[in-house]
Amino acid sequence: MKDYKEELNRITGLLLKKEDNYVEIKKAADDLYHLFVTVSGLDEDDEACRKDYYLPKGKAIGTVWAGMCVKEFMRTKKFVRGVFLGIKCAKEKFPNRKINILYAGTGPFATLMLPLTTIFSSSEVGFTLLEINLHSIESLRKVIKTFKVEEYVEKIVQCDAAEYKVDRDKPIHMIVTETMQNGLKKEPQVAITLNLLPQMEQGGILIPENVVIKAGLLDPKRDMDRMMGVEEADKDYYYPLHKIFELNKKTIEIKKDDNNCFPKVETQMPEYAAKRYKRLSLFTDIQVFEEEKLTYMQCSLNMPLKVIDIDWINKPVKRVSFQYNMCENPGLICKVKF
Repeated sequence: MKDYKEELNRITGLLLKKEDNYVEIKKAADDLYHLFVTVSGLDEDDEACRKDYYLPKGKAIGTVWAGMCVKEFMRTKKFVRGVFLGIKCAKEKFPNRKINILYAGTGPFATLMLPLTTIFSSSEVGFTLLEINLHSIESLRKVIKTFKVEEYVEKIVQCDAAEYKVDRDKPIHMIVTETMQNGLKKEPQVAITLNLLPQMEQGGILIPENVVIKAGLLDPKRDMDRMMGVEEADKDYYYPLHKIFELNKKTIEIKKDDNNCFPKVETQMPEYAAKRYKRLSLFTDIQVFEEEKLTYMQCSLNMPLKVIDIDWINKPVKRVSFQYNMCENPGLICKVKF
């Protein structure tokens, strides 16, 4: 039988390289996905494993879709390396202590835990794993057993991570959650982060460290030129406007109203912007940890989210207001004023 652990160790070494070799990273992510599918026995055609869960503060995607996120190679690389750097930082902040990590939304593979078991010992790190989807948990248990990493797992809890209460007898030094889409829409990343942050040890590590959503005007044709490698297109394919929302440790300090809405942010449309910038969009940048970042179009999380196409001649837009709302279908509420 193939040595699964040796294969995981090989793949992890590639993902943790500082430089970005796209061909190498893509193959490593594909190999990791196939390794996890083989070990877990996940049936990609099982309808039950494709079913999404709808929670009070966002959607939890089905087991199959959660697993497929591994194939987004830059996303996998940046998050795995970001968690690696986060653990190293936590070990410096909390010396001579086992680092307790709360991993919310593991999916079927606990992709942000398993590779790190080839680097750190179970005396250095321990994980509490939160997952709402029972099918994902069943696959996860098989993965943990096959790789023989039970000693790393404090417990697996089936729950809504946006409501989870931490055991105060076991302080949390690090929170890891990747439960999002572009524009922080639909999934409960914000709700989970804001629930767990106050329960973490002071000075603890949050992964991702910062998620920023900015409004901007996109020139669709010039953006296509950029993707086709047209010279200089990467310098003028969009016109930046304002930062709309930010999710980090300071977000918890921002007062929300009774409807779980954050304060409105309004942006004026610049009169001097070229009229070729006809698509108002939201852009999502993710600082996983320190220098590990995901930016424009590096993965699905960074795809521009269209708000509206503007007809500058017949119906020009004067200003737009944005307000983030935590609800069953979370995201930014956009109101356009003509």
